[in-house]
Amino acid sequence: MANEVAERHRVFAAIIRRVVVRQTVMVCVLAVLAYGVLWWFFTNDDAPAPKTAESLFLTDYSKAEKGSCVRFNGPGENDLGLTLIDCENQKAALKVGTVLTNTSGECPRGDYKVLRDTRHNAALCLLPNAAQGDCFELDADDLQRSVVSKFDCTAPRVNVQVVGVEKESCPAEAELGVPYEEMTLCLRRVR
Repeated sequence: MANEVAERHRVFAAIIRRVVVRQTVMVCVLAVLAYGVLWWFFTNDDAPAPKTAESLFLTDYSKAEKGSCVRFNGPGENDLGLTLIDCENQKAALKVGTVLTNTSGECPRGDYKVLRDTRHNAALCLLPNAAQGDCFELDADDLQRSVVSKFDCTAPRVNVQVVGVEKESCPAEAELGVPYEEMTLCLRRVR
């Protein structure tokens, strides 16, 4: 009888060990799944890029939002890196007019500066971040090849001043009208 009880005790102990191991494995699997779901939820790639002051380096052009302002990292526009900046910042010379979801896509009507991101198959159509009275150094005839820089109007490099941002046509004091999809940038030559 004692052997029978001891045998039952070993069988029950083995069953309990198997149940405990299975429950432990199940809990671990569920914990990993829960962690994965939370990670996916909080790092969702479809979330728009936040508009912050000079702190967000833009590595994927498809994450840019229309109306965001950018500046080039480094001394010139040949640098591939862009930083999203507040449009009120004095260095915010360029604004995202359109985000293309294909590098071979075409910008809408206008003389945009186009930057293509082949790694993420996206492109940005950039236009000057301009308000009436702003002064720029830019080639109004070829914005794509032009370095677009915003300066104080007394700076020697300034060659155009914004006399208006209109829906259609420019006022009489404008020498140049640069059309875009939703506006016309009205400029006068300074030098």
